[in-house]
Amino acid sequence: MAIEAVISEVPPRADERSATASVTLTRVLSCCNQPVDGSSLALFRILFGMVMAFAMVRLLAKGWVQELYLAPSFHFTWEWFPWVKVLPGVGMYVLVGGLALLALGISVGWRYRMCAVLFFGGFAYLELIDQTLYLNHYYLVSLLSGLLIFLPAHTLWSWDARKSNVTTVPVWTVWLLRYQLAVVYCFAGLAKLNADWLLEAQPMRIWLAARSDLPLIGPFLAKTWVAYAASWTGAVYDLTIPFWLMWARSRPWAYLAVVVFHLMTAVLFHIGMFPWIMMVTALIFFPPDWARKWLRKHRTPNIQHPTSNGGNGWRMQKLGLCVLGVYLLLQILLPLRSFLYPQQGAWDGRGFNFAWRVMLVEKTGYVEFFAFDPATGTRERLGTSHLITPRQRVLMAQDPGMIRQLAQRLAVDLPAQGKAGLEVRVDARATLNGRPSQRLIRPDVNLAGPLPADWIVPLKDI
Repeated sequence: MAIEAVISEVPPRADERSATASVTLTRVLSCCNQPVDGSSLALFRILFGMVMAFAMVRLLAKGWVQELYLAPSFHFTWEWFPWVKVLPGVGMYVLVGGLALLALGISVGWRYRMCAVLFFGGFAYLELIDQTLYLNHYYLVSLLSGLLIFLPAHTLWSWDARKSNVTTVPVWTVWLLRYQLAVVYCFAGLAKLNADWLLEAQPMRIWLAARSDLPLIGPFLAKTWVAYAASWTGAVYDLTIPFWLMWARSRPWAYLAVVVFHLMTAVLFHIGMFPWIMMVTALIFFPPDWARKWLRKHRTPNIQHPTSNGGNGWRMQKLGLCVLGVYLLLQILLPLRSFLYPQQGAWDGRGFNFAWRVMLVEKTGYVEFFAFDPATGTRERLGTSHLITPRQRVLMAQDPGMIRQLAQRLAVDLPAQGKAGLEVRVDARATLNGRPSQRLIRPDVNLAGPLPADWIVPLKDI
């Protein structure tokens, strides 16, 4: 008995632990690869492609290619993508028009993989040209179009699959899209758990009061209690709606709430394509076969269980599972970084983008640039209208990082103006969520040179 007790306390050998981990991983892969009806994923592809084709046509029709991309002489580049520039000549029109055609290709499933890859690359390029073009929902579009490259969304109801009898997809493909949308909603809700949103009903009080001229509902929008109700309802909605959509008994009512909520935001706030993107993509929370049943396509699915029993097939799937795990983790870590900064980056911009800070702040800024002579203490105002558009100026004035970028660009021109050796300083102020205007950047700092750690003035709650 003593010998048996000693043997039972001996830890498993490395090869035994490896075998156990391999069995566990195999079981995870088996669960992830369980086949489900592919009609829901196919409908996601169709509707997503249609919405994005409309968005690109809208970009052309409203003249935004000229206004947003071609009119500015200077663009605020991203730190990791300084090489992304506006295409010369008619290149931008060709790019946007091509993206519309690629989105249609995704929708009809014509050479689906090629269209998905090219659309993702082209759309990401379009968004990385200028920081002032960043929108949360276009970041979401980039992520979803990137995911579609790897999802078999063309298995059903596509030109590519017109001769195929396969009507199923692995269950992980559906849950990956659900996860991505749940991340958006939950982090948007977590971001609203702050004093401005819950205790001051800001910026909702500002936004709703600005819409008090609407017929019928306008007079109510100016009331303080309505702003508080809207703020708290918005926070609860974002934090809980993914879970209501996942629960079968509440799903129809939850989706109705999605439609009503986003239609209201579309009417009240004019936030572009975001409401329509969220209404379309939220359909992925319905059962995988719901689209087939709704369209009365009652053909029995061709269920095909995974046939791989080892070798390179399993090894590639295990590698894919590891890559997927890294992606899922990044979608948590990137939004979390904003909580490391005061005001979740709303004041100084740190960690604010790519973190699902959806409709969180009302911020306006004012900035003037000066060439400062340290020897004499004199300064001369520098114009910016020859470099940026009024729209860029409004958005730049709110963000210290973009203010510094423009200061560095202005410094490049100083020697040609006979002002070599001068510093570039700013008078920059901003207001956040109804607070009085405050200084945003220290006025004694040369923004064209090395920066001190405290070059951004902290927000004071006055």
